[in-house]
Amino acid sequence: MFIESLDPRYHLAGDVLFVHGADRSGGFIEATNDAQRTEQLASITNASTAGGNHGWKQLADRLRGEGYTLTEIDEPLENGAPASGQTTGRGLDLTAGFLRGYDLVVFASNNGVYSTTSIDAVDAYLRGGGAGLFISDGNFGSDWRDAPASDTQFLSRYGLAVNQDNGTYAVRRDAGDFTTPNHPVLIGVNAFDGEGVSPIRLPTTAPAGVTLTPLARAKGTTYDNNGSSAANGFRGTARTADARDASLVLGTVGSGRFAAFFDRNTFFNKNGAGTDLSRNNNAQLVSNLFNWASDRAPPAVASSGFDQGTGNDPYVLRFRLDDNTGGTFTRDDVRLRNRRTGANLAGNLWTMALSEGNGFTDVTIRINASARAGPYQLRVERRKFADDSGNVRTGAIRYAFTLLPRASSSPAATQALRPPATTRVADDVLRGASADSSD
Repeated sequence: MFIESLDPRYHLAGDVLFVHGADRSGGFIEATNDAQRTEQLASITNASTAGGNHGWKQLADRLRGEGYTLTEIDEPLENGAPASGQTTGRGLDLTAGFLRGYDLVVFASNNGVYSTTSIDAVDAYLRGGGAGLFISDGNFGSDWRDAPASDTQFLSRYGLAVNQDNGTYAVRRDAGDFTTPNHPVLIGVNAFDGEGVSPIRLPTTAPAGVTLTPLARAKGTTYDNNGSSAANGFRGTARTADARDASLVLGTVGSGRFAAFFDRNTFFNKNGAGTDLSRNNNAQLVSNLFNWASDRAPPAVASSGFDQGTGNDPYVLRFRLDDNTGGTFTRDDVRLRNRRTGANLAGNLWTMALSEGNGFTDVTIRINASARAGPYQLRVERRKFADDSGNVRTGAIRYAFTLLPRASSSPAATQALRPPATTRVADDVLRGASADSSD
């Protein structure tokens, strides 16, 4: 049996903004001089592979290799900051118009306090189709509270809070640590780890219009970001992590999406402090997470194939969507009808199977050899499914194909369906090669 090979998915990566803390505003736990305070603020320009480094250059190289364009911008120093020594940053003056120039904004080593105007702008950006990734760490600030508080300013709109730094552990599939193990962000990921982690605190109920999906749980002892004493660096209250604490949370709001992750160390250059991209499946997680977060395009048909089969073999129709559907695409969304009579193909004469990979969904439809020969159409109506980022497929999908009588089938009867022309239309219309292929 011949089946046309399916093309790989090519992610249309976009522009990513990394928000970097102000010089000398980090490293309060470990740094002893100004250079170390700045180096602790993981930068995509820091290429060091020395033992214990805090650089993200290998992360940046990986993302650029996948087609992303990266920009890093520093938060400004507080007004009146000293010329040397530990400092505190302040929030950038963000506007929705400025943010719309980026497909994804990474709140990385940010530690500043943001104005309500900037927080509103980020919220409008996300609700309008933008994407955010929030990463916290104690050494991203001048005390325990700086970094988690800076992220929580934005995330509290969606019911989330970031805990303070504590704990070193791996989160593993085989240990039952993945709470949504089949999510596309975890495809190819069996374990990821962190060192000095800041779990994300979930609400008992998500705010109206917000969908939250925790992918992996937190472990051990965590600290709430509720410290009130400068004498101990505003260290919060210790408690055991519970079901409302997560190491990775995804969310959608409006037509946008966001993610919150528990550690910076996961993304360090080789030989990084505690862990790095080369450990476990950390690198694969990065690719999956950035692909999910930056995706603004609804699912499209990438390729397809149709095989007549022989004897008692089923007819086989396959097509690939260039995205994951997050469980929103089901057999109930598909209609197979005889184009000559208008009758639907009986449900007991065909089956459908889905297989999701990293950034694609393969659909395989098998039609029983006893099905009546003739011209058929597969149709998926508009707005029937979305991708895992919430982008709704607005156009219909239509396939015209012909089931040839088995007595006349031959290798020459195999039909190949091709993707739509380069000029995009509202619907994907893929037609069989036989003479009778009209709608």
